[in-house]
Amino acid sequence: MNTLLSRHASVRPAALAALFAALLAALLALGAPAQAHDTLLESDPADGATLETSPEAITLTFSADILEVSPLVRITDESGEQLAEITPSVDGPVATATLEEPLPAGTSTVQWRVVSSDGHPIEGTFEVTVEQDAAAEETTEAPAEESSPAEESAPAETAAPAEEGEQATAEAAEEESGSSMTPLLIVLGVAVVGAVVAVLLIMRRRD
Repeated sequence: MNTLLSRHASVRPAALAALFAALLAALLALGAPAQAHDTLLESDPADGATLETSPEAITLTFSADILEVSPLVRITDESGEQLAEITPSVDGPVATATLEEPLPAGTSTVQWRVVSSDGHPIEGTFEVTVEQDAAAEETTEAPAEESSPAEESAPAETAAPAEEGEQATAEAAEEESGSSMTPLLIVLGVAVVGAVVAVLLIMRRRD
């Protein structure tokens, strides 16, 4: 009798251990699908990035191909006001949200939501800081564009001295031609006077 009791007593701990192992395996099996959700590997811009100007798009890269089922990217400013709500394009593990309007200066919060390859929705948030507003950037570029007409007028100003130089050269040429004609006129005048005197003398001799 004592032998049978001892046998039953030794069997019970072994049965309990087997039952515990089976329950543990079942719990691990149930927990496995939850760990299989896709995860965000990287974003462009990265979380906490500080940019000089607004990006043109926000790119999210996941650990596996995500499903094209209601993906969403929502952007809010520091006060919580919504700046944009975008349906990103999905290409395998990459979701790209193109910004129609640039982000203003300041810190913006990017909220994203996609459906994992296992069919479960996943979501997350990160922040991006923009230093310079797009309107301010256009204002600083405007004076440079307005200065171009002044540069175009510069050749016209330099052309004026050249015209004056040409006019002075022409006047000098006229003066030189006039001065060269003066001796010739004197010689001709003397010749004419001499001829008249000679004619007078001949006429007197004949008389």
